[in-house]
Amino acid sequence: MRGRMKKKIILFLVGLLAVSLYTTLVLQPSEGQEVLLRNPTSIPNYESKSAQEKQSLLWSNITETEYKNELPALSKFGAWQMALMSRQEIEHKGNLHSDFAPQDWRKYLHHRGLVAKVRVIQKGGLYTGIFKGAEFGLLRLSLTFRPKGSRDFAPGLALKVLRDGTSSANVSALVSLEGQGKDFNFFKNPLSNIVPIKSSFGFRTMHRIFGRVTSYPEELLLEDMAKVDSRGNIESSIHSPRQLFFVPADGLKTPSEEHDFRKSLAEIKSGTILYHIFAASAEKMNFDYSEYTNEDAATFRDQSEYIADIELTSDFIASSFGDEGIFFRHQVRPLEEE
Repeated sequence: MRGRMKKKIILFLVGLLAVSLYTTLVLQPSEGQEVLLRNPTSIPNYESKSAQEKQSLLWSNITETEYKNELPALSKFGAWQMALMSRQEIEHKGNLHSDFAPQDWRKYLHHRGLVAKVRVIQKGGLYTGIFKGAEFGLLRLSLTFRPKGSRDFAPGLALKVLRDGTSSANVSALVSLEGQGKDFNFFKNPLSNIVPIKSSFGFRTMHRIFGRVTSYPEELLLEDMAKVDSRGNIESSIHSPRQLFFVPADGLKTPSEEHDFRKSLAEIKSGTILYHIFAASAEKMNFDYSEYTNEDAATFRDQSEYIADIELTSDFIASSFGDEGIFFRHQVRPLEEE
C-alpha cells in the first residue's frame, strides 16, 4: 500500500515538472496580450443592456448549443491538468468583469455541468444590492472533478445575477474542496462561498496556484453583490454578508447511487425552489478563516440568517456554451491585504 502511494506521488511530481517545463518554454503567455472574449460580434454594447436582455442573449447561446443526443464524458483532473491550470491566466477569474469567457480559457475544474435561469427572492435581512432580490439570473451546477477512484463526488454551484447597464454579480460555492464521499445525492449538503483549507498535497498545490492572485483561495468575497442592485443602482450604504450557505430546499434530492448527475438534475422543473440562502451572523465578519474547520462550518450554518431563495425559472440544460462559453467571475481577497 505504501509502495503504491509513493509511486503515485513520484509520478505526480514528475508530471508536474514535465508540464511546467513545457508550458514555460512553449505556452508562456505574451505580456500585455489583449483578452479576446467569446462574446459574439452580433451583440454590440452588451454591457449596457438590461438584465432581462442579457439573460435572453446568454440563454439563446445555451439553448442553441444544447447537447441533443449524448452528454460529453466528465473530464478527469490529475497532474497534467493541474500543471496546465497553473500556467493559465488565473487572474482572469478575479479581474475579468464579463459574462463571456476568454477565447483561450479552459475549465480544468467544474468542466461539465448544467445551467438554468433563476431568480433571487428576498426573504429577510438588511443586505443590499442583489440581496434585495433579482429577477434575472443564471445558475450552473457542476462537479469539481470526475468522481472516480480516489476522487469523491464534489458538488458546486455558480450563480450569476444579471444587472441593468453594468456587469453581473457572481458567486460560487462548494460543499468542501474534497467533496462528500461516494454519495451522489447532489443536494445532500449545503454549499458555501468559504470552505476550510485542506492539508493534502493535491489541495495544497491548488492553493498555491490560486494563491498567485489571492490571499485566501478558499474564500470568495461578496461585496460586489451588495454594491449594486439588479436595476444597476449603486447603493449609498453597502451592507454585505461575508459568508453564505446555499441550503437545498426540503425534500430535494437526487439518487445516492453512482450515476450521471446531469441526467437527474435535468428532471427538476421550472418553478422549483432549489436553494434557501442563509447568511452567517454578523459576529463572524472578522473571524480568522485560515483556522476554519468543518466543525465551524456546521456551527456557523446553524447560527445563520435566512435571507433569500433561489427559484428556477427554466429547466436545466447541458450545453457546450454552458460548459465553455459562459464566465463566472470570482471576487477574491486581494493579495495586499495580508
